[in-house]
Amino acid sequence: MSIKNFFSNKKSKLIIEEDENQEHFLLHPYKNSEFIPTNIIKKAFMLLVPTAEIIHVYSERHFISKIKVSDLLNAPITNWKYNRPPDKVRCDDIAKYIYLSKTPLDTMLYLNFNNKTTTFDVIDGIHRYTSLKIIQENNATLDFITTGDYGTNSDAKWLYDSCIILNVRFNSTEGETIELFKTLNKSTPIPDLYIRDVSKEKRDIIEIVANNWQVKYKPHFSANNKPNKPNINRDRFIDLLETIYIKYNMNDNTKITLEEVLERANWNISNNYPRKLTQQIIDKCKTTGCWLFIYTDEQILKIV
Repeated sequence: MSIKNFFSNKKSKLIIEEDENQEHFLLHPYKNSEFIPTNIIKKAFMLLVPTAEIIHVYSERHFISKIKVSDLLNAPITNWKYNRPPDKVRCDDIAKYIYLSKTPLDTMLYLNFNNKTTTFDVIDGIHRYTSLKIIQENNATLDFITTGDYGTNSDAKWLYDSCIILNVRFNSTEGETIELFKTLNKSTPIPDLYIRDVSKEKRDIIEIVANNWQVKYKPHFSANNKPNKPNINRDRFIDLLETIYIKYNMNDNTKITLEEVLERANWNISNNYPRKLTQQIIDKCKTTGCWLFIYTDEQILKIV
């Protein structure tokens, strides 16, 4: 390493440490509080996301900002606790569209600052944000043999250098955030599991089963909100799982598990499927072993 690079790196490290110290001294006194004083919001935002630019102000605790995608991907961002986990099928589709389109990102992410974790919770846009992370992870290293779906870092430079708009809120109550979440998702039904204060045990069980089935029967999961048979949308599947969970009053003490109920129903259908099915559907289900989604949710609930 040259002397110039050595001092340059050393200087960068000192700047980072200085920013972290400023952040610590600014926010530490309020680490156990839900909110921070209004008069330090702007300074806290600039310390946490130093390259962001505030371009419009609604109030002292709500503003619009723009930031380079590369800096967004390095910012302290997490998924909101009531938000659904990102659907990998959908995120992969979005990632490929973003990367291959090579056009500026015409979108906005809605973030709310979580003072207790010192991170920005994604209220709306978790699929878009996760898609950007997928691109970043897939071209993090140069590969001179194969570049995969997302090429190399140099191929995505246009994306990292482009800007994205952020709608940022501070000091929002949980009720305000939930109302914002519902308003933003009026056009897309959201599983009730993610807008009610349900037990962590129930949520964990349903998410594990949903993830297992999505991995096991990947060809049957679609990003489309209303896919054709024998496919299903992940969010609608989560709604179905919650209804089945409630129907059997499941918990750690119940003998029957959610996975067992689904597998039993799937096996019964495979041995008694309606002959009016198209040959294409029959061939797909025979290949994957998944028959459950030849029926509607209402029909499945009667079967299980």
